[in-house]
Amino acid sequence: MTTVEKQNGSYIRKANAEDIEAITEIENKCFPGPTAYPKRHLAYLVLKAKTTALVEAENGELNGFIIVKYRVGSRIGNVETIDVNPKIHNRGVGKRLLAAAEEDMKQHGMQISQLETSEGNQPALILYRKAGYVFKKKLPNFYQYEHNGTRNAVQLVKDL
Repeated sequence: MTTVEKQNGSYIRKANAEDIEAITEIENKCFPGPTAYPKRHLAYLVLKAKTTALVEAENGELNGFIIVKYRVGSRIGNVETIDVNPKIHNRGVGKRLLAAAEEDMKQHGMQISQLETSEGNQPALILYRKAGYVFKKKLPNFYQYEHNGTRNAVQLVKDL
């Protein structure tokens, strides 16, 4: 993944160890309480797991991040999480991060992008549908804690 500059001065790049604090802060803003990934798990996903972690940065601040997990022998890239700083929602950050992650998946030989989201997370569902994702199946009681008023999730997929 090469760094991609946007017109507004923001750019998308691979996440690194120096980003862990800001990634954790955004995660806690997006998922308050027990639903947030702990800092230690985020650090593992960014630095050690078979993943690609991308951030959008602007003026030294992170606007958001996305983490895609890969499994050996699979042609499906799984979007583990995508978070955008709530103070800048609806500015295209999620769309840009998702597009960059899909390009990375293609470079890794993936044929399908897959993700799960709370069936109550309407902003995410709108983003994913606009990006070409389609419903695969409902996942009852997917979450240990409620997300957007439900523990149910939906799985969405997109051919790359």
